Formats: sequence, C-alpha cells, structure tokens
Amino acid sequence: MKQLNALLQAQFDRMCATGKLFRSTLTGQEVWDMYLLGFGNDPVFRDPESSEHNCNLAVLIRGTKETLKKHEDAELNFLDETKVVDTITQLRFDILKDVYLSKKKESEEIRNAAEAKAHNQKIMGIIQSKKEGALQEMSVEELEKLLK
Repeated sequence: MKQLNALLQAQFDRMCATGKLFRSTLTGQEVWDMYLLGFGNDPVFRDPESSEHNCNLAVLIRGTKETLKKHEDAELNFLDETKVVDTITQLRFDILKDVYLSKKKESEEIRNAAEAKAHNQKIMGIIQSKKEGALQEMSVEELEKLLK
C-alpha cells in the first residue's frame, strides 16, 4: 500500500509540475461522469441490464436537477418575487441535458441505420434467391444465350 501511495504521489507531483492543474467546483463523481461521456455508447461493452434511463449520464442529470430543486424548494421562497437559481448548476444541467439528448438522438440514428441495413440485406437475399430460382427454371438454350 505504501508503494502505491508513493507512486500516486510521484504521478501527482509530475502533474503539478506541468502547471495544467486547476481547481473546480465539480465533485469527483461529476468529473468522473463527464470523463465517461467521452467514450460514447459502445454497445459491445454495454451492460445488458442497463438502459438509457439508468446510465451514468442520466444519473448525473438527475443529481444536477435535484440540486436545482433544492434551490427552488427553499422554505418561504414563495415570498420572493424573483427566483434566484444557482446559475452554474443550471448551466451544468443545460449542458448535460444537451449532451444526453444528442447522444440519445445519435443512438436512435445508429439503431435505425442498422435496422434499415438488416432489412435491405434480407430483401437482397430474397431477390438473389428469386433470380437463382428463375435461372433454374430456364431451359438449356435460354441459359446458353445468357453466357457472356
């Protein structure tokens, strides 16, 4: 364990030396979720028990929406004429929502293209079978005329 800690500390020191580290108001989970978004939706490694409604992105969006609701549900907020919303959380929510909707649309387009391709391949197979069947029914003379 001490060796692992030493390796982690050494890597952290190298990262600090680059001058590219910065502070963020995001939680560790939010950073991790945004990192995972970069990989897209790879159906090969997708958990068959998951769906678009319980993926990491959906969980992140729900959590952000809950944070916004906390601001809206403050006791006696109905007395305020102007509604104060955490603009950073709202912006985070809007970005996550846009990413989610874009990924959902992309996923639907990929699925539709795959279904169309499978459908077209099936039709092409039937056409090929019918052509071969028609050739089988031709006489020898007709087939000789088709030779190139």
